[in-house]
Amino acid sequence: MFDQAQSTLGGLDIFVSNARPDLPGFYQRPLDITLDQWHTALDSQARAFLLGAQESARLMPEGGRIVAITYTPGGRTGSWQPWVAMGSAKAAVDSLVRYFAVALAARGITVNGISPGGVFGPPNIVEGSVLRVLPQEVQDAIRAWHENGWTPMKRLATPEDIGNAVMLLCMEEAGFITGQILHVDGGGSIMDTVFPLEIQRG
Repeated sequence: MFDQAQSTLGGLDIFVSNARPDLPGFYQRPLDITLDQWHTALDSQARAFLLGAQESARLMPEGGRIVAITYTPGGRTGSWQPWVAMGSAKAAVDSLVRYFAVALAARGITVNGISPGGVFGPPNIVEGSVLRVLPQEVQDAIRAWHENGWTPMKRLATPEDIGNAVMLLCMEEAGFITGQILHVDGGGSIMDTVFPLEIQRG
């Protein structure tokens, strides 16, 4: 893919790492997960970002942009048990963002991550949203939870929200932002898990 970008485009200005396997490939609790499922998650995230950042940096001029789509809560919490492999993989991506940001700073290449909240695309589009492959009753519960106030903006993210954040980090004016994880979640990541929503809204 990178060789094709070099031969067709002459180089690369922006690289966005945004891929994941299908849910059954990694979705298993810590005591039950297989090594194959573990490697599926780690390879699709940490290994893919490592190789993608190395290859894209080789093709980038000064001022290039590398962006990882991550999910920081997945690596910080442990309550979503079947997310153990992907959460661990995303934690590794968050760390890699910082390492590559330092490694490429002298060339003016910025490396940042975007941590979306829950993302729902259009109902007929599954690609890009892990939530769309969950059972409908689970989707409904997630949507209600956020619309009722866990997300202060009272909605879930859209793919456009995430795309706009990528565009923001790729602007020339963002050239001094590097090694950061930008939460694009309508304020959900700043809510307090200790207190009921009714108290927080009071």
